[in-house]
Amino acid sequence: MNSARLLLPLLLVAGAGYAQVDVSRPVPDTRPEKRYVRPTDVIGPYTPAVQAGRFLFVSGQIALDPKTGQMVNGDIETETLQVLANLRTVLRAAGYDSADVVSATVYLTDMNMYARVNKVYAGFFPEGKYPARVAVQVGALPRQANVEIAVVGYK
Repeated sequence: MNSARLLLPLLLVAGAGYAQVDVSRPVPDTRPEKRYVRPTDVIGPYTPAVQAGRFLFVSGQIALDPKTGQMVNGDIETETLQVLANLRTVLRAAGYDSADVVSATVYLTDMNMYARVNKVYAGFFPEGKYPARVAVQVGALPRQANVEIAVVGYK
């Protein structure tokens, strides 16, 4: 310990101090390329999914029928099935599927619907290979939806 204390000032005086950084040379951008996935029309200024490297970030999906642009009406199970179908469409457009999902965020307008949504949700993923998940209750969702789900995929 004492020898290191004595050696450091000597190295600094001898020119072994901080390295000079050439700021005139551009630093290569090592971030992965981004790919924007737009399999369907959207109702706002967002992209259904963005692929960055091996990750796929899928925007929250609600129960919009992609053919009509209208909300699928019915019970919470029917709404959840449409949300999952919309997620599947976006995942497939990017070359992913439900087995590639590593994280999910579920937004509910009423946490009392959680168990019913959960039953439908469980059937979307391979048995025993469920993604990490967050489920929260919110005050409102677009188009008076009762459930919205966003996912992150990884290949």
